[in-house]
Amino acid sequence: MKKTVYNGCDLLDTPKAIELLKGKKLGLLTNMSGVSKDLKLSTTELASKYNLCALLAPEHGIMGAKQAGSFDNEIFKDPETGLPVHNIFGMGCDGIPATTEEAITSLDAVVVNIQDIGIRYYTYQFAMLDCMKICAKHNVEVIILDRVNPLGGVNVLGNRIEKDCVSGVGGVDSQPAIYGMTIGELALWFNAHLDVGARISVLPCDGWSRDMWFDDTDLLFVPPSPNMPSIETAILYPGTCFFEGTNLSEGRGTTKPFELFGAPWLDCDKLLDGISALPSEAKESFEGLVFRKCCFTPVFSKHKDTLCNGIQLHIRDRNSVDMYTAGLSIIHVIKQIHPDNFEYTRTMHLLTGTKKSISDDFIPWEYTNSQKTELERFKEERKQFLIY
Repeated sequence: MKKTVYNGCDLLDTPKAIELLKGKKLGLLTNMSGVSKDLKLSTTELASKYNLCALLAPEHGIMGAKQAGSFDNEIFKDPETGLPVHNIFGMGCDGIPATTEEAITSLDAVVVNIQDIGIRYYTYQFAMLDCMKICAKHNVEVIILDRVNPLGGVNVLGNRIEKDCVSGVGGVDSQPAIYGMTIGELALWFNAHLDVGARISVLPCDGWSRDMWFDDTDLLFVPPSPNMPSIETAILYPGTCFFEGTNLSEGRGTTKPFELFGAPWLDCDKLLDGISALPSEAKESFEGLVFRKCCFTPVFSKHKDTLCNGIQLHIRDRNSVDMYTAGLSIIHVIKQIHPDNFEYTRTMHLLTGTKKSISDDFIPWEYTNSQKTELERFKEERKQFLIY
């Protein structure tokens, strides 16, 4: 039985929303994922109820139509509201256009309504953080219309990113790979942990509890970015995203991004044999997953127009999957069976959050076991920022 849940943007007529939003010149950080329960865009909803003056767009643009690393690089008028759209995707405040900062300084508050997926290496949180820093600099309020975390609010997995791996790709200092917080809770943690100094208010969700996955709710899943089409993709992403840091395809350019991986040279039988031969402490992370051999031809990105031998990951029991460890363990086996073909790219350690991951003697399951104490410490640290 699905539970009735309302995101913050569904509560714009409540007394708290009116208190937060009424009489203020507002900007809105959003994209097509910032929809209400009945799939209405928050751009039109806010513009009809309050004084919305400008829009801020993250990676993929305000309409979510641009591929990875692309953004709305010129100011233009939003076709729905006629409001100017400014880019807030800059991989750090220094990369944000001066025109965006100027637009923010003219506002009383910036509203954030965008669907995060609860994973450290997903960039919408960095757009929010950059916005928070600019707002703090110019004494502009930040108002988060909170949204549910698709992965729930219980699991904290992976590692806490190491200082020399912090980037606009992989996370902020000490952030876990899977942090189990809503975007509103994360904003409160960012503000304190990084000493941002922004004035932040959160309009909470109603009806959501920490043990709920997205599809435990009656909300409809709208892909928050072009290569995040489903809740299943989001569950697998903490591990399959690591293929971005290698010369294997992570499934971009197919209908199953981050659910498929492969390369023209991949021997899938050897890979499956190698996974079966892993020690039991490694295979624990794979419980709940089923591996299926397949072939695919990406129409863009790595190995474009080239037939790839690959694997599709299917989820049988999401509660038994540790994708951070599973993804690294799969790569560990591929390195062993294809030492002459496999290569890392420069982003691998930024995604994994540790330079150890690219060393020859790295053992994924031993590393993640060594991180459990730090993750428990984070759970204690985050308690003061939890809303639900």
